[in-house]
Amino acid sequence: ENNIYTINIDEAAIDKYGQWPFKRDIYANLIDDLYKHNAGLVIFNVLMPEKDRQGGDDKLAKVLKDHPVVLGNVPADKTKNEPKAPGAAIIGAEFQESIITYPGIIANIKELEEPAAGVGISTTLPEIDGVNRRLPMVVTVGDKIYPSISLEALRVVAGDSTVQVKLNELGVEKMRIPSFGPVTTDALGRIWIDWSQKSKSVSMTQLPDNFDGALVVVGVAAAGLGNPVPTAIGPIWPQQLHASVIGTMANGVTISRPAWADQVEILTFVATGLLLLFLSRWTYVGLAASVILLASSIPLSRYVFSNHLLLLDVTMFLGGTVLVLLHAYGIKFVSEYLQKQQIKKQFGTYLSPAMVEKLQKNPELLQLGGESRELSIMFTDVRGFTSISEHYGKDVQGLTRIMNRYMTAMTAKIIENQGTLDKYIGDAQMAFWN
Repeated sequence: ENNIYTINIDEAAIDKYGQWPFKRDIYANLIDDLYKHNAGLVIFNVLMPEKDRQGGDDKLAKVLKDHPVVLGNVPADKTKNEPKAPGAAIIGAEFQESIITYPGIIANIKELEEPAAGVGISTTLPEIDGVNRRLPMVVTVGDKIYPSISLEALRVVAGDSTVQVKLNELGVEKMRIPSFGPVTTDALGRIWIDWSQKSKSVSMTQLPDNFDGALVVVGVAAAGLGNPVPTAIGPIWPQQLHASVIGTMANGVTISRPAWADQVEILTFVATGLLLLFLSRWTYVGLAASVILLASSIPLSRYVFSNHLLLLDVTMFLGGTVLVLLHAYGIKFVSEYLQKQQIKKQFGTYLSPAMVEKLQKNPELLQLGGESRELSIMFTDVRGFTSISEHYGKDVQGLTRIMNRYMTAMTAKIIENQGTLDKYIGDAQMAFWN
């Protein structure tokens, strides 16, 4: 665990202090108590965009003057109140729109913004699946760049007056807090969050005796008042999210997805797909290779992340490889099934079921070549067929019926005894065995 605390305004606090929102002298007393318990810096992530109708603003403003506190603002469709001027030094200001941009910002009232040691944006930016894995460290509102509440907290701790950001046409090129060092982000100014960065979480009604200089993040956690944030480790409260972000940066954890990751993943998938298509010629060899490659991909990606903090996404590799296998073995299955049906159609009437099954299992037996064997050959014909034909005279259908009955019975017995019917020759049959 990091030396970071999250202080929750939870149900116990509601029970103790009454209806929400609290009178702001309660906030003032809380901040004062936190510093009396040896807090290093308080990040107060409770938005206060209107004056306190119960008259607690003056006391809270005095506490903010006496103690360093970082407040939070939120982005919005239009601006409300005048936000405190951000401490951000920009190189390449003409490229500000290349990072995350909002049309407006909701700030705290001026009486509270001005005496605060710092003010940062409290926002999230979920991935396409709605889960937060990265958090923007800077955003553009109007013609200014505002730091996140987490980055602003580090700036205040470092004692610097500015956060330095260098932009280019692709977005953020570099970012640093002079006394702290560089902060590695992607082009949109986001950092990957290390969820192993834990904080200690307590209720505002049960403060520890000594924070030992810890950073303290205060936020709402009462049911119905605060909204949990969906993350890779499940829903957590915003103050816990910011604590993990601060821990990630403070400990120099640089999780990255390299620019070449997409190309490597695509090339790996293509190479693997071609290899498995080739190996599918030998059914069991191809299946064994497929199982090994698929089963090893996830541990490999975990190893790369654990040892090098590189994010390689095996989702496309797994999904694409499974589709390749389904395609290859699906075609192979259908082709073999159709081949077996064709063999059955062509030879089922003439060969014994055992011989047809043998050909279906090994169609190569149909190839030219063969082998020498000693056969038993039987020729049969109908005794007196000429006299029988004359007897029926013009009743050709009658003759056909009686011959069909005869041929059907003979054929059935030949096949029943695993013989091969070679041909019909008028009223005669030729069959052989072995």
